[in-house]
Amino acid sequence: MHMRYLDNAGDTIIEVLICIAVVSMILGGAFVTTRDSQVGVRNSQEHAEALKLVESQLEQLRGDTTDAVGATTPFCMYNEAPVSAVIAPQDADCTQDSGGLPKQSDSRYYLTIARCVAIACGNNIANSYLFTVTATWPQVTGQGNGQASMVYRLY
Repeated sequence: MHMRYLDNAGDTIIEVLICIAVVSMILGGAFVTTRDSQVGVRNSQEHAEALKLVESQLEQLRGDTTDAVGATTPFCMYNEAPVSAVIAPQDADCTQDSGGLPKQSDSRYYLTIARCVAIACGNNIANSYLFTVTATWPQVTGQGNGQASMVYRLY
């Protein structure tokens, strides 16, 4: 009886290792792209939340009936019913959550409203004030702080 050798058509270990390396590079690239995309989305969400809080501060400032217009030191306002509370930074830390409430578990936005008499700010309109509302928060990447601000002129 003669033994016949079958044609060995299997893969060698080198071919298998090359395939594993190629698949690993593709999966690694997909992971990095997905992670970068998620960080970008989170940065956009935080910036949008900060802008909403800044706009909220401006709306509260417009409707304020207290002496906030005359404040000479930076302050912030909390979005609490029934009225907004004007809080000086020395009295509170002015951190708010995305809903404008103070000292919540996710309070990460530090808000300030700074007033400048318009003439001192280089504006020639008498009896007007410029308010700069700024939100600062730690960036999701851990590299510094994000910041969003708006300026409002009150006559």
